[in-house]
Amino acid sequence: MVINMKVRIKSVVKIVSIEELIVIPLSRNGDFVEALNFYEDVPGGRAGRLVVIHDKYGEISDEPVVIAIRGEKAYLEAKNIEEDFDKIRRVIPLEKVVKGNVVPFYVNIQVLKEVDTNSRGVRGFVNYLSKYGNVNFSVLKGIVSLEELV
Repeated sequence: MVINMKVRIKSVVKIVSIEELIVIPLSRNGDFVEALNFYEDVPGGRAGRLVVIHDKYGEISDEPVVIAIRGEKAYLEAKNIEEDFDKIRRVIPLEKVVKGNVVPFYVNIQVLKEVDTNSRGVRGFVNYLSKYGNVNFSVLKGIVSLEELV
C-alpha cells in the first residue's frame, strides 16, 4: 500500500508572514508542489520540513533542484507527513524533522536569484550543507507524491 502526504487546500487561508526559503521540489499535483526545506529551528539547526507551494504560473521545476523563493505563508492541514519523511530518509540524511499535522503553505511566490541569508528557511539549508556537503538531491525524484484530502 502506497501512503502519500495528503493536504486539505482551502480556498481562503490566513497569511501569517512573508518568508524567503530554499526548497527542493519533490512532487507536483496540478498547481501545488510538495517540497523539502531545511529550517533553522535552533541556532545552527537544520530541521527538515515539508512545505506546499502554490505554483500558479509554473515557475518551479518538476526536477528536484534547489530553488529559492519568497512567498506569503499560511498553514494547511496534512496527513502522512511522517511516511514521506521515512521515504526521504532512505535516500538522504535527515537527522531532525518538523512533525505535526500541519505544513507551511506558500502563495504568491517569487523565484529569487539572490536570498537573504538571515532568513531561517535559508540558514537551515546552509547548515545542512555544512554538515553533509554536496548532497545529490536528484535521488528524491518520484519518491513521494502529493494528494488533496477530500
